[in-house]
Amino acid sequence: MGFTTGIVGLPNAGKSTLFNLLTRAHVPAESYPFCTIEPNVGVVSIPDDNLARIAQVVKPEKITPTTLKCIDIAGLVKDAHKGEGLGNQFLGHIRAVDAVIHVVRCFKDPKVTHVYNAVNPIDDLDIILTELVMADLEIVERRIDTMEKAFRGGRKELQSELECMHSLKAVLSQGRSIRESGIEVDQNYVKAHGILTAKPAVIVTNISEGDLAGNEQLETLRAWGIAHGMPVIPVCAKFELEALDLDETDRREFLESVGIGESAITLLLRACYGVLDLITFYTTVGKELRAWTLKKGGTLHEAAGLIHTDIQSGFIKAEIANLNDFISHGGLNGAREAGLVLIEGRQFCVRDQDIIHIHFR
Repeated sequence: MGFTTGIVGLPNAGKSTLFNLLTRAHVPAESYPFCTIEPNVGVVSIPDDNLARIAQVVKPEKITPTTLKCIDIAGLVKDAHKGEGLGNQFLGHIRAVDAVIHVVRCFKDPKVTHVYNAVNPIDDLDIILTELVMADLEIVERRIDTMEKAFRGGRKELQSELECMHSLKAVLSQGRSIRESGIEVDQNYVKAHGILTAKPAVIVTNISEGDLAGNEQLETLRAWGIAHGMPVIPVCAKFELEALDLDETDRREFLESVGIGESAITLLLRACYGVLDLITFYTTVGKELRAWTLKKGGTLHEAAGLIHTDIQSGFIKAEIANLNDFISHGGLNGAREAGLVLIEGRQFCVRDQDIIHIHFR
């Protein structure tokens, strides 16, 4: 099981530049609309200082970080839900992701055209979010028409899904997103139909390196994000991309020269983990130290399934150590001797930064 984010925005907002920054890919990022047509797919290794701390204890031959899948989706425009631009095709790509990264342009550059000739991030966001609402409404209305005919024909088991669809329609018809509305509906139906506005979201403001301080548009967007429950991450995508191939020390100095204390990659991925409700756990098996991603509230049985289906099916018990206890006592044996290792069954909820060792048949 993996988690996927989709990068969404108007043409020329900087989506492909951000994708290249996250994945170290080299996809085209040109200054004309619809440079990206087919979605670019990449895998992002999650930066994790804990791996280095654990490695000092266990001395692994191999260290494997956890990852997040990332899709660079082509630009949406007004009336995309009606097929404008390359809309319907791209809306379909968004349905496949777990979380949406909205990229909005805050930089001014006469060499990079704006599809609507004015840099206004709030207006740009409104266009995108309206298209997602209208696309959802179209899906829901079509589903209601199909189900009502079947329901009248005797398919009474459709009643709960039909009620859910009507609840969604009531919200969407007001131009509101499902995520913001907070309505309680069966999430299985929401996920089954790929409701776009129910997906968790992060906003990336693509700014120039000279606009980190005193940027009115950025402050307005941050206030908007707070009001709508979306984290806002400022990113100097082009500038950070230029620094990507430097060694760690030079890269840090290069970023700090314009007031960037922590890389936007780290900040953005942390925000994605937050909106997706994800945790990280670790295994030290044989000569490999590995990080894994799990939904918060996930059980040892689910964690075992991520590692290997044979481990899941043969699960007996698991030993679990807190990260700090593991490190301060020199590993699992030391933590065990100090009485700091839990022995738990398959229904135990894995905690963030747990180190687990599973016993299985």
